[in-house]
Amino acid sequence: MSERIALLADVHGNATALAAVLADAKAHQATRYWFLGDLILPGPGGSDLFDLLNSVHTDVILNGNWEDSFFSILGGAGVVDNTFDIYFMKICSYVEQRLTPTLIQNMRQHPIATVQHVGPLTIGLSHNLPHKSYGRDLYPEQPQANYDNLFADQQLDIAVFGHIHQQLMRYSSQGQLIINPGAVGQAYDPWTPLSKDHRAEYALLDVADNGVNQVDLRRIPYDVEQELATAKAANLPYYALYEQLRRTGQTYNHDEAALKQANDQFGYRQDAIAFRRSHHLLPY
Repeated sequence: MSERIALLADVHGNATALAAVLADAKAHQATRYWFLGDLILPGPGGSDLFDLLNSVHTDVILNGNWEDSFFSILGGAGVVDNTFDIYFMKICSYVEQRLTPTLIQNMRQHPIATVQHVGPLTIGLSHNLPHKSYGRDLYPEQPQANYDNLFADQQLDIAVFGHIHQQLMRYSSQGQLIINPGAVGQAYDPWTPLSKDHRAEYALLDVADNGVNQVDLRRIPYDVEQELATAKAANLPYYALYEQLRRTGQTYNHDEAALKQANDQFGYRQDAIAFRRSHHLLPY
């Protein structure tokens, strides 16, 4: 028995990066594909992202905290006098139009964690912790006990998670393997000298009858200009900030001043009101 599993996470709407990673995984003869959540937002990708995953017969698709936020906004979360809520309402309403109703309904069924059995190994997959898709619990500086929580409810040999946008390999207190494949669509390095590399990240996990043969943490170049052209042609909201993200790696979803400036410049508050009205969400 021999399997080469492509571990994918955190595309964040960047279909160009996802296509490049899938091409690399196919070239390296991956036999399975597992996706660990945060497929959508803030990039322009919609149903095309699922088409790409389906093209390689991805057999695990998890939701992440951005999918959870998407469904919260569709369910009525947020107020139109909050800068961050206006931002999420605007980008969620945009992506909703790029997904079919059937696809959205299918997305609601995706879990945030699951378990897979491959040969002699039991492998836990989660976006963040198995019971929690958000938070800083598994950032690299966090204590060992947090990482041990990946194994708290299961007899696992390996835990694979996404969310932190940093490639990582370490062990639990009992010696179980922990892998983070990094981010396909939004790589992140907090250390400035390492922060210039914005290539798409993923991992290949080789499993055979004797256990894990290899973990290959990979970085793949992709065409940033093509991704920006796609975003511009698709009238992506907050395009200038997305361009900054793609060129510099500098995120903006927590930058209140930058978001407020865009909200005011483009009338996104009124769009948020219109979105809530169209979905019969009160108050407006």
